[in-house]
Amino acid sequence: MKIILSIVAICLFANSLYAKIWRVNNNSGVNANFTTVQAAVDSAKAGDTIHVEPSSTAYAGVNVSKRLTFIGPGYYLGENPNTQANKQTAVVNGINLYIGAAGTVIMGLDFAANTINVYTNDIVIKRNRFSTTNGTSTDYTTGAVTLQYNYQLDNSPVKNIIITQNYGLRIDVNYASTGILISNNFISYYSYAGDNTTGGSLTLQANAIAIIQNNIIRRGSFSVNNSSVINNIMLAGTFTGTGNLVSNNIGNGTQFGTANGNKSGVDMATVFLGSGTGVSPDGQWKLATNSPAIAAGYGSTPQSPVDAGMYSGQTPYVLSGIAAIPAIYFFENKPIGSNTDPITVTIKVKSNN
Repeated sequence: MKIILSIVAICLFANSLYAKIWRVNNNSGVNANFTTVQAAVDSAKAGDTIHVEPSSTAYAGVNVSKRLTFIGPGYYLGENPNTQANKQTAVVNGINLYIGAAGTVIMGLDFAANTINVYTNDIVIKRNRFSTTNGTSTDYTTGAVTLQYNYQLDNSPVKNIIITQNYGLRIDVNYASTGILISNNFISYYSYAGDNTTGGSLTLQANAIAIIQNNIIRRGSFSVNNSSVINNIMLAGTFTGTGNLVSNNIGNGTQFGTANGNKSGVDMATVFLGSGTGVSPDGQWKLATNSPAIAAGYGSTPQSPVDAGMYSGQTPYVLSGIAAIPAIYFFENKPIGSNTDPITVTIKVKSNN
């Protein structure tokens, strides 16, 4: 038995060594492995990584039934400094994650109001943008992450899902899922519906259980039960539910009450840095100097302050959703050279956490 287990372990390790990285690029004249994301998914093996490269043309939606990692370039690349040399995003018109895709990670993509549907367990969705812009509104429309059920397996609700560091999304948990972490996101219902909308920005089925912490909820209905709701900031909308642990949240109204470190009736103009020259769409949600959200989080001490909002906590929001891999943020070359005067190329690269 020990010999058999050793052989299995060796085989698994060997497979991990041969995981591949695939490039997807639909720009004319670019020599990438694939021009569509679905073709890359179909050809890849479990454990492979798919880099979806920037383009002005959106990539079609994708169905995934194997464990993969998707990495895009991020978003708001021209509005934040030192992001990517190419400022275009990689727009993907939705992803469906089916049985077999457990362990999949999706980061750095622009979903432009499209949806990720989750039909399997153990998924990480991080550092993506789901909204579209109209004028000064960065969340004119918002895409969604919807948690469904394992209908290809045993019809049980999906579980063990991490949704973190995303911008401009709605979240719908449609069945009694557990092991759900929702942290450090900018969550919003469509801005065109107005701040008095009753549309659902974050909705959990009555028996679903989640940890919801350090998010910003811009507007809409926030409805959860039997969950942990900590260190969030709600600019507008309603909060409802029973059996929740509600602590150290901030609301513009009476959404969270004033017990357990919660704050009500807070003037949101005093909370955030706000928009302005040199401030990016996602950077405007950093806390202002002397913000009432500073050191207002659960467990905060003078030695180790914890803030409310998406820029604090265990996984602070990352500007532009840059993936935790090295990025070329500056590229410059002299277009003409010769044998005596070679072309000069300047590249600046930085690592990202």
